[in-house]
Amino acid sequence: MASADKEGQGIPLFVFIPIIVCVAGILVLLDIRQRQRQLQHAPIDNQPQAVEQQFVQDLDDQDDDDQDASDDNHGEGSSTAVRVKKVGKKRGEKLRKKEEKRRYREYMDQQRDLRRAQEEAEEEAYRRVKMEQSIQKTDEMEKRRKEKEKQAKAKAKEELKMQALQEKDAKKRQSQFSKYSDKLKKLVKERKLCDTHALAKSMGLSQEEVIDMLKQLCDQDGEFELCLWSGTDTFLFITRDDYEHFNQQFSSKGKISIHDATL
Repeated sequence: MASADKEGQGIPLFVFIPIIVCVAGILVLLDIRQRQRQLQHAPIDNQPQAVEQQFVQDLDDQDDDDQDASDDNHGEGSSTAVRVKKVGKKRGEKLRKKEEKRRYREYMDQQRDLRRAQEEAEEEAYRRVKMEQSIQKTDEMEKRRKEKEKQAKAKAKEELKMQALQEKDAKKRQSQFSKYSDKLKKLVKERKLCDTHALAKSMGLSQEEVIDMLKQLCDQDGEFELCLWSGTDTFLFITRDDYEHFNQQFSSKGKISIHDATL
């Protein structure tokens, strides 16, 4: 009867536990491998912290599952040799996962350091460009300021030079007028109708100098206030007495002939 009962019960359940654990471990390892491949192909630079946290969380969850499975194996009535073998395998797997996490964190740290270094380099390049532009702008402003100062000094120097020339010319004209005015007045009064070229030749002066002295006589001498010009070549010396003489001739005759209108 006892033999019949044992045959009716079949194979004990604990015999299948190692097989179930192995199958579960294989499935878990395949899932981890699939997740690692997805992480390798995913753009790390876009969301590095989120991916890292998800990967670490998955590894931690896997460690918990392996630990639970190991506890279940310890609870069964398996042999001591089997338990030692399972514990060694789990420990190696755990160390491997820790190493993977360490390498992954190290890789992510390197990526962050690279991005930070690149950002710092870009900021430094931007600051350098702005500084160079500021220096160039300052140099240009200083150059323009110096150029304006140079132009102002040159203009002031030219004005002083022109003023000195004008003063020198005025002194020369005044000296010539003082020296030749009496002689010129005498010639003009004698000739009445004068040609400036002939006057200049008679006095040994240029026509411009003679014209300038005649203008000064008209401005300064009362005897020359009624004189007439015909351009710059002809000068007529006429006085109030001459105008009164013309008036008397016109009043007595009613007309004046060109031949009678003598001075």
